[in-house]
Amino acid sequence: MISRTIRILKHYLLLDEDNLRTTDADVWRLSVLRTILLIGVVLTSAIVAHSSYTAYVQELYYVMYLTLGFTAFLFATLSIGLKDIKIASACLVLAVVGASLCILFFTIDLESARYGLLLLFTLPIIVRVLYGVKASIATMLFNLIPYYLLLNNTQVSPLFGIDITLPDTHTYLASLIFLFFNFCIPMAVLRVMSSLEKQSEHNLLQSKKLNKLVSRYQEIFNNGGTPSFFCDEQGRVIQANKAARALVKKYRPESEYIQDLFSLSHPITKGVNQHASIFNAPEREFKLQPASLEHHKKQLIHCHDISANKKSLMEFDAFKKQQYEKHYFNELTGLKNHHFWKIAESSESILNRHIVLLKLANLREVNLQYGYSQGDQLLLSVASLLQSEFTNDVSVYQFPGAKFLFTVNGKHLSTQSIEHYLERRLPTSMIINSARGTVEHMLKWRAGHYHASREISLDAAAECCAIALSQSDEFAPYISFSINTVKTIRENTQQKDKVKALLDNGCLALYLQPQVSLHGVTVGYEVLARLKEPKSGTVLQPFQFLPLVEENKWEVLFTQKIIDGTLALLDKWPSNLPKVPLAINLSGPELLSDLFYEKLLRRFSESPELGARLKLELTETSVLASHYETKRRLTSLANVGATIIIDDFGTGHASLSQLIDMSASVIKVDREFVERVETSERHRKIVKMTLDLAKSLDMQTIAEGVETQAQLRVLKDMGFNIFQGYLFGKPAPIEHWVKTAKARA
Repeated sequence: MISRTIRILKHYLLLDEDNLRTTDADVWRLSVLRTILLIGVVLTSAIVAHSSYTAYVQELYYVMYLTLGFTAFLFATLSIGLKDIKIASACLVLAVVGASLCILFFTIDLESARYGLLLLFTLPIIVRVLYGVKASIATMLFNLIPYYLLLNNTQVSPLFGIDITLPDTHTYLASLIFLFFNFCIPMAVLRVMSSLEKQSEHNLLQSKKLNKLVSRYQEIFNNGGTPSFFCDEQGRVIQANKAARALVKKYRPESEYIQDLFSLSHPITKGVNQHASIFNAPEREFKLQPASLEHHKKQLIHCHDISANKKSLMEFDAFKKQQYEKHYFNELTGLKNHHFWKIAESSESILNRHIVLLKLANLREVNLQYGYSQGDQLLLSVASLLQSEFTNDVSVYQFPGAKFLFTVNGKHLSTQSIEHYLERRLPTSMIINSARGTVEHMLKWRAGHYHASREISLDAAAECCAIALSQSDEFAPYISFSINTVKTIRENTQQKDKVKALLDNGCLALYLQPQVSLHGVTVGYEVLARLKEPKSGTVLQPFQFLPLVEENKWEVLFTQKIIDGTLALLDKWPSNLPKVPLAINLSGPELLSDLFYEKLLRRFSESPELGARLKLELTETSVLASHYETKRRLTSLANVGATIIIDDFGTGHASLSQLIDMSASVIKVDREFVERVETSERHRKIVKMTLDLAKSLDMQTIAEGVETQAQLRVLKDMGFNIFQGYLFGKPAPIEHWVKTAKARA
């Protein structure tokens, strides 16, 4: 019960721990006010009760009303809360002043009246606590009046003839003064002192924490890896951390200002970073970063060492320059390249100019014969020559593939052709000195020319020159661009796409041409390929697609489809046709394909009967027909049962050596010799010699291209046993030969 009462009192008087520690002045002012009032009311309650009773007995009701009203006023003031602290403070001051004046003006006894003056002397303390220093000083000055009255024993009562004196008034007032001075005021002071002590303890604790924090930050500042300076507004160094002191000691020990250490581009300004190098050490560059200090005018400047960054940046700049030169300039000759051409020129700058794409056509031959070092020297000399030969308004650009592009003003070609212009400036040979001696190289030039008579993009102009260049050869080395050339190229491209699509879509048609014996009996067929368009039914002849097959290196695909088709024919061979072998043509490149060769070899190995049904004709006009690996692989095929036929014998490469190196068992004499065998003695001798050679090597012979009876008689007389040509039938689908066989039957 007691502890609960104490807690309630502490809470009401704002004496709990939180309120004692608070820094809110209104809290402890209200606490002081309530302390004074509560103690005053409690301690003077007996005086009020006794004096009121005495006044009632003596029928001095106004005295009773005065004391009870004063007590009620004090109780009302006690109920005022924190929000109305100013009203409560005014009420307390009013109560003290009112009580003092009542005692002074309405007590006849001079000794008792003096207690009212003494009560006024407590006002400075109360006013100081509740209002502040200025109000307290004003109250002190006001108290000079009661002091004067007290000093002169001046009698001012009774005012208005009112007398509140009771028999025990002296006792009442003495007790009131005693209680106010001995309890109320001291308790108020104790309350203030308690708050001050608590605040002092709190401040001391915070001060220790702050000192510890300052020491910690000082340690962090002093031992930070970044040099930092604490300066005044003029840049004078007030404090520097360890890294900053080491920097000063190493480079400028006499530095007093930060500008003595760093070469500043402008005065240090708050919030503005700048780069600065150390005096006499330009390689040491720092980024000066003034920190934003809001509460004083000093400057904290962090100095970040960016020397390594500067070095890296310089290296990066050098790298960018290197990459730029590598991208836009030729490494060997130093000439601007095709990339530079695109940024240096424009559609407007080349308008009405002649654009020439020049190529050193035999550079590859020089590289192969003399080595790439010699070729590089030649290319370097050519580049220097071109730069010196052309006028200043002609920029030479080096394009990939030993090509040079330049533009010429129309006035330079007004009276001469591009051929004449180039021939006058381009040498036909060049002497190159090397460690192996002096070598004179012939220069074979090719050029593609385009006149930009209308606005055209740079890429399109260069492409026109490239198209013209692609049409040049040793007989016409300098070609000007023509729209007809584009049409031809477009047609060739369309034809190329068409042929590839027909191959991919299985539109290969196999035609057969019979091979007959002396007695007119069919002993074999040669398989000849055609391409047939599925929609129109148009059949493409060999001259329409074979050059494209060779040019685009489709030989493996093409021959593989022929083999697959031929094997399909053999599997479904018509019963009314004689079971004779079929011969397919190999051009040579497909045999150098490992996959094609292994597949073909496996077919002959796994099907021994295939050797009697499928023969392989090697077109001897192919360069690769005489390739060592071609010969080796043909020999391997012959060893597993394949019959090897040398086609077009006498017209190709190393005919006699093929008879030695390849396991060929059949020779086909080319139509070039057969067609004139009846009219030319020389041709007859060559054919006879070939026949005798084959017989001596135990090889069969086939006369190809027989078209007339006269040719047939001569060939029979020579000793040929097998013939092929239009005389016995043109190449035709198998359905034709089936129909022919039925008709004969």
